[in-house]
Amino acid sequence: MCTIISEAQEVVVPLSQNAVYSQSGIQTYQSKKQRAILPFIDDFSYDGPYPDLSLWLDSGAYINNTMSATPITRGVATLDGLNKFGRPYYTDQNASGLADSLTSVPIDLSSYAPTDNIYLSYFYQPQGLGFAPENKDSLFLYFKNSSNQWIRVWETRGTTLQPFKYVILPVTNAQYLHANFQFRFINIASLNTNDDIWNLDYIKLGANRSINDTSINDVAFSVDPTSILLNYKSMPYRHFIANQANEKSTTQKVEIKNNYTLPQNVTPSLNATEFISGTPVNTQTLPASPVPGKLSTQQNFLSYLISYVAPTNQSKVVIRNQYYYPPVNGTDRKQNDTIVNDAVFDNYFAYDDGTAEKSYFLLGATNFPTKTALKFTLNEADTMRGLMVHFGAQAPSALGKYFSIVLYQSLGTGSINDSIILQEDLFQVKYEPSYNGFSSYAFSVPPVLSAGTYYIGITQPANFGSDSIYYGLDVNTNANLQHLAYNVDGTWFASTINGSIMMRPVVGQEFVPTAVSSVVQPSINEIELYPNPVPELLHLHSSKSYVQCQVYSLDGRLISKELIHHQTIDLSHLRAGDYILVFTDDKGRSTSKKINKL
Repeated sequence: MCTIISEAQEVVVPLSQNAVYSQSGIQTYQSKKQRAILPFIDDFSYDGPYPDLSLWLDSGAYINNTMSATPITRGVATLDGLNKFGRPYYTDQNASGLADSLTSVPIDLSSYAPTDNIYLSYFYQPQGLGFAPENKDSLFLYFKNSSNQWIRVWETRGTTLQPFKYVILPVTNAQYLHANFQFRFINIASLNTNDDIWNLDYIKLGANRSINDTSINDVAFSVDPTSILLNYKSMPYRHFIANQANEKSTTQKVEIKNNYTLPQNVTPSLNATEFISGTPVNTQTLPASPVPGKLSTQQNFLSYLISYVAPTNQSKVVIRNQYYYPPVNGTDRKQNDTIVNDAVFDNYFAYDDGTAEKSYFLLGATNFPTKTALKFTLNEADTMRGLMVHFGAQAPSALGKYFSIVLYQSLGTGSINDSIILQEDLFQVKYEPSYNGFSSYAFSVPPVLSAGTYYIGITQPANFGSDSIYYGLDVNTNANLQHLAYNVDGTWFASTINGSIMMRPVVGQEFVPTAVSSVVQPSINEIELYPNPVPELLHLHSSKSYVQCQVYSLDGRLISKELIHHQTIDLSHLRAGDYILVFTDDKGRSTSKKINKL
């Protein structure tokens, strides 16, 4: 069952997709890939989204550093109800069953005896920063024996958020000590969303261990460092330079986890460069300090002055901050001793980190439009070009639904109306193919704005139906409480949902927006309609000969097809509300107009 979090009219739900892919139950491994040897270790401290192909056979697990709470090292493998394409295994909202799997490559254990004491250890966490698995949702572990059978050796039931728990299991039974041993994690979950989250971390299979081997003897970075930017995750470089003192954070914080039992001394360093040009920006080394055993410590680097001169006023700039420390000893995993955080300066303002963990939508009230408005600040005059949006997939799909983009000078309160700079209608929902893709929309006549604070957002028309547009929600940042407002009944409210809605105001030079395939293209001068609002009969005035009119609701549904008689259309049968009329001429060309039916 899909989990829902609701705050008044704001709703948060698991991520979903629309294409249908299915996965059968556990299958016998038949590939001839090279076998792995001991020790077998993966802490997932690498860029995903897919598991390391030298260690794992399947791609259902999502490798990330955003879905877990207090990971053992940076990076986890997340198992949920979405397949390797980020889409549900089934669209049936009641479907549940075997979902993601994480299957090791064959591991040659043929030269080992039970007395070699091979053990498999791992950490697991339910829910993380997503939605919790219910009690009926389980996480299983299987071993493959010498008869090519998968034997279930461990399982746990779903619960709400818990810290990572440690499990260590013997692999000493003779039936597992063969040349093609494998192990496999698999979860039971709702198969239509990323509900029922399980996170796995630091999986280790090795010899000469014991059931009491609870230390993984590694010091590692864990969560992502904080940004050098105070207010945004990304912004245009010229706006940053214009007010660097107020746009820059005081410190950049990194978190280091000591998985040893005893304290370990760590000497963290920072190397900052402008990544595109390779220009050095800053270096720092902090004094050595002890990290207590089995605990994390936070280290603070002072933010530094960025004096890099961009090639042009519109250039993209990337300040790459690389944090690292010398290995504590020779057995430490080197790849988790370094972590990178990029501050991207481009043509947009972003509060989100680019990765959606949940979806956000509004419950609309009858006869009221549904509105969002995101606050942002220009530090100098600039051209307002449009909006980038990550739309969360939903069923039924919102693809093609109409909405308006509205730019506000200020939001109305009490008897004071909204101060609207520009509203442009007839945009349509578009889903980008990448998992966390953004669709971009451009104003046809972009306004030039002076320095100051503005709001931009999306308005869905009143009575659009039961399905509001879903937006991606980043839960690793939290800009909504300060910067997002919503309006579902004629009154603006500050958001109460933790996270950052994935909308990004676009400024500066002209850009190429997302190509939207639509039956409707806005028209300004080709046709005039009157009266508008229309009580019953609508009259046309145009130099072209239009032969047919299609009537669409603002959510993209075809309502009716009307014949045009003597430049007049009878719309008396329509209910009161807003509609899009698509006129087709005798050569098959179409144009559109928005009307209001009384």
